[in-house]
Amino acid sequence: MRPGIKRAILRVVITLAVVLGIPLVLGYVWLQHQYAYGMSHCCDLNLYNALCRYAESHDGAFPHGEASPEASLSLLYREKTEYGSLADAGLLRGKTVPESVVKEVLERGELLGPDTCGWYYVEGLRLDDDRRLALFWDKVGLDHNGGLLNGGGHIVMFVSGERRHIPASEWDAFFNRTK
Repeated sequence: MRPGIKRAILRVVITLAVVLGIPLVLGYVWLQHQYAYGMSHCCDLNLYNALCRYAESHDGAFPHGEASPEASLSLLYREKTEYGSLADAGLLRGKTVPESVVKEVLERGELLGPDTCGWYYVEGLRLDDDRRLALFWDKVGLDHNGGLLNGGGHIVMFVSGERRHIPASEWDAFFNRTK
């Protein structure tokens, strides 16, 4: 093969590598940033439904009374229905804690703590409390599939079942009202 043809082929290969490689690398970097904890579908609607089912069978009270809010939330795992627990390790982990870690804790018969539960749960509420009270949110502030929220902040679930995104610019004021 002539040297000119070899150089032309080499230029085409290099050009293709650059044209295709750069978007692939940038896409990979973006995905790693956007989904730092991995993609997940740890559904806040499912958690809300489990909490409501628990409250309906406990005189309207959401789980409470354990050493931490996370421990109280994990009572959903101990609450059995005809289909199994009200909430499994995959749901109770939130969007940031590995499911295997949560499963191991729960299967040992222990309750979750701040490091083994990705949800921030407001303990001590009831179904008949003010429906505008925040009930729980993801500790890190991720969207429904585990990605970063546009505008930061958190998606909050209220006693009413309403889901609302509280952007980072409003988060401190919102959080201080929940204390």
